[in-house]
Amino acid sequence: MQLTRVESFDPFRRLFRVDWTPAAETRVATDWADTVERGQILAAAQVIGLGQRCIDMAVAYAKDRHQFGKPIGSYQAIKHLVATAQVAIEFARPVVQAAAAELPLGNVASRARAAHAKLAATEAAQLAAQTAVQVHGAMGMTWEVDVHFFLKRARALKTAWGTPGAHTAMVIERMTVAPTGPAMTFASEVAQAAG
Repeated sequence: MQLTRVESFDPFRRLFRVDWTPAAETRVATDWADTVERGQILAAAQVIGLGQRCIDMAVAYAKDRHQFGKPIGSYQAIKHLVATAQVAIEFARPVVQAAAAELPLGNVASRARAAHAKLAATEAAQLAAQTAVQVHGAMGMTWEVDVHFFLKRARALKTAWGTPGAHTAMVIERMTVAPTGPAMTFASEVAQAAG
């Protein structure tokens, strides 16, 4: 087996290409669907935390940085930017939690929930990171402040474990092949209806 380092948009991600000769001893499994769903959920959870950290950093900076004799956080423009990003994180967080809870069900609804979690979390995290960079101004893109690293990580994870297009297709598949409506909100309800 040989590992070859691969460059990443995110300088703190250590990515490698693995070259090996497949053999019976190296065979992991025949079905990778569960692995992909787990990867989607873990990436979604990571970017939710990343997005929250960006918001926390933006709030702290907005309290400390003064312009025209008062903290920049006292201006409505800054308040609205940060509040919008926080709302996006708060709406994405329960989607990620539900996807993690429903993962063992392994049905079309739980797979769609994992895809939805990845979509919601990466969009929210990217918004939070962009907002944090904007609140920090020019400082946001320097090595002195970490928010631009978080922005790079959010962008890098957006296409990890599937593209947004693939995740959207999975959500659409769930809507077209399984029953929908208020009685079919959770994957366990879809499983009961099918069984």
